Amino acid sequence: MATVRKNGKAYDSGDVVISMLGSIESEVKEISYSTDQEHQRNYSLNNNATSWSRGKVNHSGSITLYMNSVRKLEAISDGNILNIAPFDIIVTFTNEFNEIVTDKVTCKFQSTGREVNGDMGLAYQHELFVLGIAYKK
Repeated sequence: MATVRKNGKAYDSGDVVISMLGSIESEVKEISYSTDQEHQRNYSLNNNATSWSRGKVNHSGSITLYMNSVRKLEAISDGNILNIAPFDIIVTFTNEFNEIVTDKVTCKFQSTGREVNGDMGLAYQHELFVLGIAYKK
């Protein structure tokens, strides 16, 4: 089952559907994505903040995939998922108000690797280079 965290809030994973690269991905352990924006205080000559400004918007995210999914992605990318061009991840889930929410995360893989341990179902958390997030499309 997958876990979804949107801006830090966890949602029930039982009703999560994740689609990427043209198919529904069933072997996602976790996906996390968020947006933040620079803010600054503007000071006057008396050293007190008199207003504020907003700056650049930054998106970030990660996806934890089981090895079976990673191997499929490696097969379509000559063995290196970092070579996959930017793509959309569509995350659909039911929120706390029983509404269906569909978010679109436009991204590419920023990291890859392996984590081998004694647990069943080997999984690895891949950092995403997130170009944009459309919340509740």
